[in-house]
Amino acid sequence: MRILLVEDAPDIREVFSVLLRIEGADVTATGSGREAADLATRRDFDVLLSDLGLPDVPGDVLIRQILATARGRTRVIVVTGYGEPYLTRARQAGAEVVFTKPVEWSRILDALGRPGLAASA
Repeated sequence: MRILLVEDAPDIREVFSVLLRIEGADVTATGSGREAADLATRRDFDVLLSDLGLPDVPGDVLIRQILATARGRTRVIVVTGYGEPYLTRARQAGAEVVFTKPVEWSRILDALGRPGLAASA
């Protein structure tokens, strides 16, 4: 499974990257919404796993940009510390699953479709 991870907090980004790789995922991680949008134009991803509170691009805008340029079907999972109305905006933009921090790691893995994080393509 190819995952584009977008998280501006370096420690969370690193932990998520390591844990996802342990599960067998191919992870590309960035802390920038602009960089994520650029990466998504150059490579296909099965999943966008993103925070909403990014410093350069609102999370719902990023979701729309990535889904608009995706050549295949990209699932969107959001993990955020924000509440409403941001959760609704994320869903309206195309997020399949929205988690509010703190979230148990097993719930994220379940949303990704464990076991072994097989590619969805």
